[in-house]
Amino acid sequence: MRNNPHIYEINLMAWLNELSARQGCKVSLSQVPASQWENIKRMGMDAVWLMGMWERSPVSQIEARKAEILRRECEKILPDFQIADLGGSPYAVRSYSPDPQFGDTNDLRALKKTLNDIGLRLILDFVPNHTACDHHWVREHPEYYINASPGSAGTCPDGFFRATSTQRRICIAHGKDPYFPPWTDTAQLNYGKRDTHEAMKEALQSISELCDGLRCDMAMLVLNDVFGKTWAQYLTAMEEPQEFWPYAINSIRDIRANFTFIAESYWGLEKQLLEAGFNYSYDKDFYDALINSDVESLKNQLSRALADQERLLRFLENHDEARAMDVFGRDRIKAAMVIHATVPGARLWYHGQFEGRRMRVPVQLRRAPEEPLDKDILEFSAKLLEQTGQPIFHEGLWQMCAVDGWLDNQSCKSLLAWGLQHGRERALIAVNFSDIPSQGRIRFPRSWFGATGNLKMTDPIKEEKYSARIEDAETQGLYVGLKPWDFHFFHIHFD
Repeated sequence: MRNNPHIYEINLMAWLNELSARQGCKVSLSQVPASQWENIKRMGMDAVWLMGMWERSPVSQIEARKAEILRRECEKILPDFQIADLGGSPYAVRSYSPDPQFGDTNDLRALKKTLNDIGLRLILDFVPNHTACDHHWVREHPEYYINASPGSAGTCPDGFFRATSTQRRICIAHGKDPYFPPWTDTAQLNYGKRDTHEAMKEALQSISELCDGLRCDMAMLVLNDVFGKTWAQYLTAMEEPQEFWPYAINSIRDIRANFTFIAESYWGLEKQLLEAGFNYSYDKDFYDALINSDVESLKNQLSRALADQERLLRFLENHDEARAMDVFGRDRIKAAMVIHATVPGARLWYHGQFEGRRMRVPVQLRRAPEEPLDKDILEFSAKLLEQTGQPIFHEGLWQMCAVDGWLDNQSCKSLLAWGLQHGRERALIAVNFSDIPSQGRIRFPRSWFGATGNLKMTDPIKEEKYSARIEDAETQGLYVGLKPWDFHFFHIHFD
């Protein structure tokens, strides 16, 4: 993929059901019209992440249907909600084969070829921390899991479930994030065991043949430090002291050097996962700063080393988070999108984001509600993606710009600015990410223009034009005045 790639996430279950309803017949992987993929490529995407490809668990479906909070949430989303609309979670994987509702492995191989032929890479999920409770390993290889013996009354500890293996009855732990209750439709793998490492490495190698990259769910949970602290009570010793990720990732890279690994990661563990071999890691701090309109935090994050930023995956929404249009509202959404689309790193977009959808769909819900198309956001998204698809935003040198104010006017603190240069091309992004009018002077990097005369600045998104003397811009800074939540998206030309 090119630098700073655009990745498009699709909730596969909801999307295929949406296409089926539109066409009046069931649409599987092999029946998706070619125009759908071509439109995604035309939008400027480099890769498609089909979230939820793998076989879903009947046990997970039962758990979803008896979860009252989830049912109430779905009733608010779908006016005609029925319990049959709830299926298993895509993150309680029963097997790493396509869910039968979507097709089979041959269909998936054919889809990968279709996408690759038009210049799109295929990203799928890998769930390292746990499997579904009804995965065949639970019965055949209970030693792969965190387990305990039933009590005298045959009961299991809290957070465990009773399982029958080929050897005996046993209690197996549900998958867990240490800060939240267990996921009751999952079985927790034991990364203290060498056999577990081997089995998961083999699973990883198998599915790597079917795609071009993997988004690894909650990747930090299987780091030795995190895993050891979470499950210390049930670990006598770490039989396998080596970290799983470098071992597993290197085994794939030996075969597929250009395979892409994306880590879903939190708690400040991004650097450790990148050092373990991931290409990209989630940047939740960036998302939180945008939500909170925390300009100072954004400046600090964007002042980090460029090489570090380029390996972060940044987003305004995904299947776990609320819809961007709902979070940012009409006043902030365009400014947030401009920031997201022009800073270093991989840029994740979510199906429905460009249409201005506001309803977050739980991953267990099979279909999404109908929502009106927001033509303004759709048109803005098309313009933004067209501009950020240009080489300067992927091959150019990105540099943060300081913004100065005056003793009696410090509104400049609300302004963000950065420039890009690629050969003779220059681009400048300036954003007022606040609810007050802001003014300031943008200071450019030394010798940034490399010319004399006048600057001609055109904003193709807002269809505006400005000019300034290069000497003034270099010595005094470029004056900008922006309304609340406004921006400049300048291509700069020299006379």
